[in-house]
Amino acid sequence: MENEQIELLKITTSFLGENNIPYMITGAWSVIYYGRPRASHDVDFIIEVETEEISQTLKSFKKLPEDFLIQVREIKEAIKKKSQFNILHLPTGLKLDFWLLTDDPFDKSRFSRRKKLEILGQLMWMATPEDTILQKLRWYKEAKIEKHLVDAAFVYQIQKKNLDMKYLGNWVKELDVERYFKELDKIDLEEYF
Repeated sequence: MENEQIELLKITTSFLGENNIPYMITGAWSVIYYGRPRASHDVDFIIEVETEEISQTLKSFKKLPEDFLIQVREIKEAIKKKSQFNILHLPTGLKLDFWLLTDDPFDKSRFSRRKKLEILGQLMWMATPEDTILQKLRWYKEAKIEKHLVDAAFVYQIQKKNLDMKYLGNWVKELDVERYFKELDKIDLEEYF
């Protein structure tokens, strides 16, 4: 499954680059890159598409091979509402989740800070470790799902020496996730291997 996801990640990032759709990898794969190897059932992307680019974007997604299940109406609605749509890779059953970049200040900030990195022998746009931590804390605040807190702890503890602590501190306050952020150093990562 992991090899299939890796291949799918490479295909999708190439496709987005070739079609000039600004993107960044987020979610589990940014946690895997900065923190810990773990299973994931999907690959998450944030993409930037304006409403006036709907027809061009739809044309681009229709160019994907037939083994990708594309729902045109769902993509169109997601772009209009700046929400989310999925594409299913039929041979593997793996899901690609595309989140539209919103006008939310944190979304804009993290997208502007994305990094172009060589991953798996290919250049890809990835969320920063700080923004991976912050988004995971944000999701934990909303849903109290333990994996989000643990993911944030892995990235925080492993990347601690490289993190922009001022940036983190500002957004931790702004997003009202201070009490969860304080837990990150206390989580024993060995329990999750």
